[in-house]
Amino acid sequence: MKNVQIIKPPISKSIKCARVTLEPGEEIGEHVTDGCEEIIVVLKGKATLVKDGKCIVLKEGQAHFIQEGIRHNVRNESEKEIEYVYVVSMLR
Repeated sequence: MKNVQIIKPPISKSIKCARVTLEPGEEIGEHVTDGCEEIIVVLKGKATLVKDGKCIVLKEGQAHFIQEGIRHNVRNESEKEIEYVYVVSMLR
């Protein structure tokens, strides 16, 4: 996994953004958007977003919004590398 920060506090007051690369079989790890909202935009390949136990396949160019307090994970279940950008906005 490769995670390249684009912006985060203290440069930004409430936004954190990074570009993530996942090899086949890799995943970010399940976590909760506690006190923030998040959007994921797939740049390359096909990502599997597991959101509250439901799998959502996001193809290149697609985006998905994740509300506050939602358990989720991003996995690469394909045979090729995937890249995506996440933008997290802190609510508090």
